[in-house]
Amino acid sequence: MPKNKLLEGKEAGIFEVGVVVKDLDKTVEYLTSLGLGPFRIRASKHPSALVRGKKAFYHVRVAMSMQGPVQLQLIEYQEGEKIFAEFLEERGEGLYHLAFKVDDLETTLEKFSQKGIDILRQDRFVGGGGLAYTEKTQTGGIILKLIQHPPGYDPQVGVKYD
Repeated sequence: MPKNKLLEGKEAGIFEVGVVVKDLDKTVEYLTSLGLGPFRIRASKHPSALVRGKKAFYHVRVAMSMQGPVQLQLIEYQEGEKIFAEFLEERGEGLYHLAFKVDDLETTLEKFSQKGIDILRQDRFVGGGGLAYTEKTQTGGIILKLIQHPPGYDPQVGVKYD
């Protein structure tokens, strides 16, 4: 068993599975007909994310549904930084990320950096915490999302981005 794991204990449990889709409404309708859901749909605007180390704006629509203990997140690109559009062009619709809740995002990012894993995208929440996505080339083609919710986080309300 490897020593010095990057994610251990409760941090090693998958919190969310993210899927990029072309048509959010159509996908939600179809998945609902299969018995998944209910879905909460909202716009998610990121005014000052860091994408590959540069400040960038992007806007997506997301639909979220708890499937047992794991959240299914569907992501539809709207405008701005084309990271999701590039994913669709390169791979088509499908699995985008596996997400893990972490206690301290900065400490976790430092551990990932020491392991040689680059960060693709990073964002901060109003009130503390934030999220980061790893480059897929170093993690078997799968983007890992690391998320630290702000104090008092309410999943029904969501987060705002700095």
